[in-house]
Amino acid sequence: MDAVTQYAKDVVTGKIKAGKLLILAANRHLRDLKRQNTDNFPYHFDANILEGFLMFASRVPDPDTGEPMPLMPWQIFILGSVIAWRNNKTGGKRFRRAIVSIARGQGKTYLAAILAAYDFFVQSSDKNNQDIIAAANTSDQTKKLFNYISGTIERMLATIFKGMQADVTLRFMDIFNLKQRNQIVRISAEGGKFDSYHATTAIFDEAGDQRDRDAFGKITSGQIKQEEALFFQISTAYQNPNAPLREDIKTVTEAIEKNEGELDDYFMAVFSQDSPDEVFEPDEWIKSNPLLGLAGQHDKLLNGLISERNAKMAEGKLNDFLVKNMNVWLNAEQNAAFKMDEVENAVIAGFDMNFRDVYIGFDNSMTSDDAALAFVFPYEIDGKKKWHIYQHSFIPWHKAGSIETKEKQDGINYRQMEELGFAHVTQHEKGLIDNEFIFTWLMDFVDKFNLNVLEFAYDAAHTYALIKAIDEATTWNMVGVRQGTISLNEPTKWLQDSFVEKRVTRLDDPMMEKSLMNAVVVSDNNGIKIDKNKATYKIDLVDAIVDALYDAIYHFESFSANASASDYSRMNDEQIADYIKSESFGF
Repeated sequence: MDAVTQYAKDVVTGKIKAGKLLILAANRHLRDLKRQNTDNFPYHFDANILEGFLMFASRVPDPDTGEPMPLMPWQIFILGSVIAWRNNKTGGKRFRRAIVSIARGQGKTYLAAILAAYDFFVQSSDKNNQDIIAAANTSDQTKKLFNYISGTIERMLATIFKGMQADVTLRFMDIFNLKQRNQIVRISAEGGKFDSYHATTAIFDEAGDQRDRDAFGKITSGQIKQEEALFFQISTAYQNPNAPLREDIKTVTEAIEKNEGELDDYFMAVFSQDSPDEVFEPDEWIKSNPLLGLAGQHDKLLNGLISERNAKMAEGKLNDFLVKNMNVWLNAEQNAAFKMDEVENAVIAGFDMNFRDVYIGFDNSMTSDDAALAFVFPYEIDGKKKWHIYQHSFIPWHKAGSIETKEKQDGINYRQMEELGFAHVTQHEKGLIDNEFIFTWLMDFVDKFNLNVLEFAYDAAHTYALIKAIDEATTWNMVGVRQGTISLNEPTKWLQDSFVEKRVTRLDDPMMEKSLMNAVVVSDNNGIKIDKNKATYKIDLVDAIVDALYDAIYHFESFSANASASDYSRMNDEQIADYIKSESFGF
């Protein structure tokens, strides 16, 4: 049995301890072996190519020691998968994109050096004018990656590829083959000059630190005609849960789980803890730190990890350890309003909104001009009181100049959100918000689902024309919510606690998730609230949710934050009759 398949079996059977995402990757390999060379799966695993690659890899020197290092099974699984899985139609690689996410200090740069050297010496040996890219976000980050690769190439030119020594020049920014004009180039995303390259292999180190997709897109667009193209992203987790890399990990995970033929050309191997709670279980740390499986390194590495954890705990920075040393994505920003895993755990598959009581919140950002409506539906299931939150956003682009520019600025694909039903991009010719459209959409939404609107809450400091229009057109209870901590402390803290206690549910709305992850709190002597000054964080819809919760949190109680003797003045005749007959009226 080949080494890649053996590792996959050992992971799936539990012989090798691994996290859920790596088990998913191993299962995928075994599943795909059974269906290779079929009409619906035009790929195959080539054991001969794997054997040749591993022979080459066994001669690649480790940049730190200068000597070849035997690859560990997990390293063979990664490299063997991206090299030996082949596309029947093109003859090239099956996997054109790859994500390898692993904890700090596990030798991920060594993997990159092997891939770059393999392309330079073997894969492109009979070709001319081939580009191999060593990339990262900043020039400093590319320096380490490129120096690793350069050191590897230099040592191999002095040994098994001595015959090429006269043809290859090692320079500060590139490695150039004078005879074939093949090159390994060092480029940073901040420099941004990817457009002129058509890379066979493109390695992007610390890809999790990239905040938009511009650099990724420029690299992959230049690889379209390359049958051996590979965009290899390597990274540890970061303290930005909205990073494109994490979004891609989620997308690829879902595609592998569904097994419907989507993203069959996207490889992923994620070595991470399954839960932040495992930070106190050193026996589980091999999930994110596979070097712990190396007998000669285990005790030294484990001792260092435990020492680092204890130090971070003493400093009150345990999340830093979880992110970098356990490879767990967290919203580790100071004063983050919500935890990523708790927000993710609130997702449910669907929710029937028909004939429900609802509290509505509205926010219209004064800085970005974005507008958002939030809907809070109190409901009971299995005797438990819950609140379902839903949102719909209205997206202008006037200040940005175009919707494309606004998407880049905000890091949100608004047109995709529109397709998913969570937003509307304005159709105004100047890119402005159309209040009449919001009014019409809201009225139609309430009518479509036959909603009983118990309250419409909004920022009391701004009496919008839209608010006046709704007030005049409906009998809804209109509540202006003051935006200070005295008013917002209770709903904000309630929302935080409700994610922890699983009282709130939501749909898989990427826009809501991103906004919740971006939200930070500010505090004073009166309490906390969401920081409205973070204009670029796109938390408008979170403000709308908090406004909607102003009274919604008391739905199952006999009082509200806005109780008033004149509330019945807004009731219609049927509601007044019901109220008079109820216990609340005093009979």
